[in-house]
Amino acid sequence: PLQARPRHPASAAAMALRSACVPLLRSRLAPAAGARWLRPFGAAAVDPGQGGAPLLMSPAMTARVTRNLLDNIDLMVCDMAGTTVQEGGLVYQTLQNSMREFGLQVSNDDMHPWHGAKKEAVIEHFARRAQIPEHELQDKVTKIGDAFLNAIDEAYFDEAATISHIDAGLFGYFQQLQRAGIKIALDTGYPQNIQQGLVKRLGFDKIVDGYISSYEVAEGRPYPYMVHRLMERLRIESVKRVCKVGDSVRDVEEGLNAGCGLVVGVLSGADSAEALMAAGAHVVAGCVTDLPVPRVTTSARGLHLPDLS
Repeated sequence: PLQARPRHPASAAAMALRSACVPLLRSRLAPAAGARWLRPFGAAAVDPGQGGAPLLMSPAMTARVTRNLLDNIDLMVCDMAGTTVQEGGLVYQTLQNSMREFGLQVSNDDMHPWHGAKKEAVIEHFARRAQIPEHELQDKVTKIGDAFLNAIDEAYFDEAATISHIDAGLFGYFQQLQRAGIKIALDTGYPQNIQQGLVKRLGFDKIVDGYISSYEVAEGRPYPYMVHRLMERLRIESVKRVCKVGDSVRDVEEGLNAGCGLVVGVLSGADSAEALMAAGAHVVAGCVTDLPVPRVTTSARGLHLPDLS
């Protein structure tokens, strides 16, 4: 059975979803205009061996228990590749090929657990596994890293590159969230120059409130530093009002380690629903745009009394 792991207290919305959906395995939103399939997963599936059976909720009931999911959120932090950027796993294929070119044998199965990790950490892991001598290690990591950057730069920014938004309605969805008082930010394991190039090429600089690379903090995912730095930049007071969205287990771990009130896994990229839920995701959805836009008025959002102490 899939088990949620409440390593940190969830937001009120996440707790409401859990209590209403335990044990929910699969459901969908009511067919509102423009709605897409949403597949939230409950906190726990009943083990059939114990005589239980999963509950399947109607579309109307699913809409009731999920419609307020983002009501208490001030910031949504989204991963890029596989979550907001459709690039077909190109970044992982390119890194894998770069390592192979330098004699490191790395299979697809070997790569999978490293989705979302900082690229130097991935290269160093496989170099050590190949027993590269310690005095040659840093030079090997640097050379493979440089080869990867050159290859990904060509793959992403060539005129024939087919990278795009994860969903045609992504920007419209982000604008709806912003009108509801939710800021949007991007975090990534890309080096800064790659992230900035993608942000400009895909127009994210015209819509998101902020973005950050793991190269701007001490450690990337699953460490919480990118989320906390974005909170500081965007003046978000409480991490319980932050929603982290990503397609990999490391994204989920990042959100939990940061203490985010809501952690969402999406199926548009690297990992399966089972893996995301096992990592502790509060909700799993097909795509970030499947999450319901808050209906509440937000005129009071962001109003804080001054600290006169």
